Amino acid sequence: MKKMVLLAVLVVFTFSLYGQEYMVPKNVKFENKGDYATYEPQVKETIDWLLSTSLGKEPNKRTEANAFLMMWLTGTPDVSINVNTDLLPFVKKSPELLMPFIAGCVRFSLENNYSKDDILVNKAGIETIVAFYRNNRGYLKKDDSIEKYEKLMEKGKLGEDIKKRIEKTKKK
Repeated sequence: MKKMVLLAVLVVFTFSLYGQEYMVPKNVKFENKGDYATYEPQVKETIDWLLSTSLGKEPNKRTEANAFLMMWLTGTPDVSINVNTDLLPFVKKSPELLMPFIAGCVRFSLENNYSKDDILVNKAGIETIVAFYRNNRGYLKKDDSIEKYEKLMEKGKLGEDIKKRIEKTKKK
């Protein structure tokens, strides 16, 4: 009897997950600062969808989701990301990786009290790219710079590397 109840619960739970398909927010209007905070749950949902959905699936929805995320990011007063281009050599080979990087940075900032720590925010973006790259190898070209980041992560030295690169850029 217990097995039947457990099976029924699992079936209901599974069907409820399938019923919750991501929808890109439509007719969004950002007229004041408060509007941006109101959309934070949709931004988080958008980021989750972008990062968990393979590049080969739903390209039109991905484009719309990217547009929504960028529209929100360019106007929100709470989240700002200083993207250091020296950290993004992979964008030349795979420009489609810029948005997952940005999504990882935004997610970190939102989950960490709107953090503006350039090193930690960029580190989160790079970690997101490494995971996204692993999950989408079939859609992406081999990239030595991402694999270098992967090795730095394994050694626990990614933060140090990012800090050096950011400091080097600031001296220029």
